[in-house]
Amino acid sequence: MAVRVDLNGIKDRIQTTLVAANTTTASPIDLSSGMSQRVQRVLKIHPGLISPQASFFPLVTCYVTDKTIDSEDIAGNQLNSRRKAKVMVNVVGVVWNQNFTADDEDPADEDINYLMENVELVLRSDTDLGAKIKWQRSGSTEYYVNTINEQTHLRAGILKLEGTVFY
Repeated sequence: MAVRVDLNGIKDRIQTTLVAANTTTASPIDLSSGMSQRVQRVLKIHPGLISPQASFFPLVTCYVTDKTIDSEDIAGNQLNSRRKAKVMVNVVGVVWNQNFTADDEDPADEDINYLMENVELVLRSDTDLGAKIKWQRSGSTEYYVNTINEQTHLRAGILKLEGTVFY
């Protein structure tokens, strides 16, 4: 019987896991731990679709970037052949910094570092994303700065998450 990978279900599970961790009491890992402000939103849309409003930040979002497919067996036809897929999901954290308080510190840079480390810890605690995948691992995290105007900066981190799915 032919099946498909539940890409939307993978994003849903990442969102649910991160929302559940954004509390000081209900999770062993607090998504906002160490940050100067709690995470305001956990989404599942491409960050290019998010309006830059201060009240949205800090935020975390995720989206699928790639799916590679390998055949895992010999079958009578392509429709019923068992497949192995690697699903790549970008998990993006963004913090907003409107003011600098000192010339030698950047609180937003520190916040994005805490946020992305917390995201990785939270996702490591849910290795199969609620049985949506066989296993997942974080590959790398990249950091970016986007200047909105002279005083407002967004700091972003992109955690590249790789999940393996058999279907």
